[in-house]
Parts: sequence; C-alpha cells; structure tokens
Amino acid sequence: MVAEGLIEVAFDCRSQLGQLAVLADRYSDRSPDLADLCLIRMSEIYPRHSVITVDRADFRIFRRNRREAIPLICPP
Repeated sequence: MVAEGLIEVAFDCRSQLGQLAVLADRYSDRSPDLADLCLIRMSEIYPRHSVITVDRADFRIFRRNRREAIPLICPP
C-alpha cells in the first residue's frame, strides 16, 4: 500500500532520534525496541489516535508526555 501511494508514512524516525533516545532511557528497565519507542513518540505527536498493539503489558506502563496513559486498542 505504501508502494502504491495509498498510505504515506508521516513519521520521520531520523528527526525524532533525540526524543526516542530520551524515551529509551526512561523505559530502559523494560527494554523497549525501536518500534515501541516510535509508537510512544507518535502517540505524543498525534494524541487523537490510539495505538494498536498486542503488547498490552508494556503499553499499560508506557506513558506519553511523561504521565498520560496511551489510548490502546488490543485484540483479545
């Protein structure tokens, strides 16, 4: 869908490296991978959208903007 132009990726990981590093330090005890860090950061940038994840345990701990719960959609 990206190749066909149906979806455009608006998140530029390179421009967010500083914030991703801050999040990596903050959650180092949970060993988040880059995908997790990007989802947390995107939740900060686009607060009206929920995160779809199967990683319920970690995303119940992660916070956007230091203290806000991230709205989640978790499949059963």
